[in-house]
Amino acid sequence: MKKGTYFCALLILLAGCQTSGQPEEDRERTQLQQEIEALEKQLIEAVDVRKDREAALQLLEKSATYATNYPADSLSPIYLFKAADVARGAGEYGKAIKLWGDMWRTYEDHPRAPEALFLQGFTYDNHLRDAYQAGRYYRNFLEKYPDHPFAEQARQLLSVLDKSPEELVREFEQRGQE
Repeated sequence: MKKGTYFCALLILLAGCQTSGQPEEDRERTQLQQEIEALEKQLIEAVDVRKDREAALQLLEKSATYATNYPADSLSPIYLFKAADVARGAGEYGKAIKLWGDMWRTYEDHPRAPEALFLQGFTYDNHLRDAYQAGRYYRNFLEKYPDHPFAEQARQLLSVLDKSPEELVREFEQRGQE
């Protein structure tokens, strides 16, 4: 009888020690993915990320954590790109620029890497009104991706940096008279 009790206790102990067949790291990764996806859904339902700033900030943190912890995962660059877009929408322009920078520097071959670099310049240009930094990023973009669909737009934006609205109107009028 004692042997049977010990055997049952041992079986219970072993069953309690078993995992669901998924290593701890995989479970943590899956849980983080689910949390990110839930936050994305929450922000989509809010329509404007400024309406749910707390969820936006959590998404930024979790996305950066995911990319740091799982840099080889194919979702990492996607999460960084989306998080940067959320940061820009929340008015966190410095964070957006950093996340896009992390994305294109770490995942140079990802299809959205050129767009991330372009958006850094665009954010400096349109949101931070920093023509110097915008110019640096636009020139870097053109150097790396001269044939990208955004290249012509980058050239146009570079050509109007540091020009006042009055100067732009005069140029436009001069072109119309030619």
